[in-house]
Amino acid sequence: MNFRFVEPWHVFLPRQPGHVVGLSGSGGKTSLLEAIAAVWRDDGFGVVATTTTRTEPPASFADGEAGSGTFTYRHAGLLPDGKWAGLPADAVDALDTEHPGCLVVVEVDGAAKKPCKYYREGEPVWPSRTSLAIVVMGIGAVGERADTVVHRLGRDGVSDPVGVKGDAVWEWDHLLALLTGAGGYLDHVPDDVPVVLALAGLEQQPDSVGLFDFTARAMGDPRLPLVMFCSRGEDGVLRVRTACREDLCEDVGLDVDEDEEAGGHGSGA
Repeated sequence: MNFRFVEPWHVFLPRQPGHVVGLSGSGGKTSLLEAIAAVWRDDGFGVVATTTTRTEPPASFADGEAGSGTFTYRHAGLLPDGKWAGLPADAVDALDTEHPGCLVVVEVDGAAKKPCKYYREGEPVWPSRTSLAIVVMGIGAVGERADTVVHRLGRDGVSDPVGVKGDAVWEWDHLLALLTGAGGYLDHVPDDVPVVLALAGLEQQPDSVGLFDFTARAMGDPRLPLVMFCSRGEDGVLRVRTACREDLCEDVGLDVDEDEEAGGHGSGA
């Protein structure tokens, strides 16, 4: 299956005030949250960033809750370990009343800084007004020992869509099972919410052939017409590209980057 890159990478993001975009998964949610918030802010929208889970304070808001101008981070207070407590889902749903005219982006789960994770029942905590889900996976996990890259591997009371032991090497097939298998990432997104897959940590994964094949297989799932590719250069700046299934580009009205070949990959912003 072929795919085409679209420009700009964020063309699929909602631009109407009141929308809530939720980030779930592992391996790069906070950086992507900040990138989405920056796009909206640069477009002139008011933005509220928040979380429904315990989180490290993002660098943009390390000194507290309030951002500058139209960019605000809401949380439920500072915890003893220095992290921020998350808002209840219904409080996130009410943010459009407290901040009229704003768009909301929210992290709905944590992964203990691991590129992959297994879910407990009841996770993630999705606000009912979520209009788009972005599922994040850290592809740097592929090729590493499973128990070093998968949060909660081997623990009781969690979904195990992969079934590998801790000393196994984490492969592309395992990543796909974690994404699309029973109890995997997609199973933990509400059925009526559209999904975009975000693959983070491209700079940590040298296997580009495996990456292209994985992307094609992931896009074979009808819920995943769009895949984001996220990487950091030596300057530390997050760079994002978005690919669309080639047969759907015209249907969804996206502008194709004609300089990129179908099935290709670039790391520019």
